[in-house]
Amino acid sequence: MQTIFLKLLDQLNGAVLVLVAILVMAFWAIYKLGGIIKTFSFFEKKNENFDKSIDEMKTNIFSIKATTDLLYQNHLSTIKSQSPISLTEKGKAISTELKMEEMVINHWEVIKSEIDKKNPSNPYDIQGISMNLPKDCFEHIFNEEEKMKIKTYAYKTGANLLEILPIIGVIIRDKYLEEKNIPVEDVDANDPAKK
Repeated sequence: MQTIFLKLLDQLNGAVLVLVAILVMAFWAIYKLGGIIKTFSFFEKKNENFDKSIDEMKTNIFSIKATTDLLYQNHLSTIKSQSPISLTEKGKAISTELKMEEMVINHWEVIKSEIDKKNPSNPYDIQGISMNLPKDCFEHIFNEEEKMKIKTYAYKTGANLLEILPIIGVIIRDKYLEEKNIPVEDVDANDPAKK
């Protein structure tokens, strides 16, 4: 038997041995690749769970932000918090003293383009964007002189800058709605809290 096996080996040339070696290596590679694919599918399932967790975190953050905004607006002395938001007597006095309507008119094209970028779909959205715009864009919309005028007033009167900026938001909202021929009262029609 051993002699037959040795004769067979003698007759097989080197190409057949190389072919057999390649087949063995191919089977081994396929086996390993299957293990890698199984590992990646495990991570894919983990990734789906991670995505769900991120979505839940986003929802919670939006809820916290909405609550914080509501608490913030309810404690301002310059605007009335009920929808549609309007200026209090103190807010009107500050607006007049700082000539805020004039500031808004001076930068109207930039302000309007910022609102248009957010593509508001109804008056309530316009109000929300308008109220956030002064906080979000204060530094790049107004010039240094206007910013200093507002900050100096806040310092001298002991007011918080975050209490003065919503005044500008109300002015922006009113001007934008007027330009679009939308009555301010229509804000309530789209208020989710009143539906």
